[in-house]
Amino acid sequence: MVTSEPDSVRVKAVNGQWIVRVVDGGRLTQQVFDIHEQAESFAEEERLRLGLPGEPPAEEPVGPLQSGPAG
Repeated sequence: MVTSEPDSVRVKAVNGQWIVRVVDGGRLTQQVFDIHEQAESFAEEERLRLGLPGEPPAEEPVGPLQSGPAG
């Protein structure tokens, strides 16, 4: 349970993947996507479901996404 956090949907690039973070009625869930467009589509569907305003797409990271320690 996420106390006192309003309903929200956010998209973020993490370790070469796209994470969609959804707070719905104080409950946090996360969905992981390999493709940015799929993450944005899912996020928009969740915003519509929750009655939240649309948001611009998350910005692509500058440079390659990090996939782990360089060896």
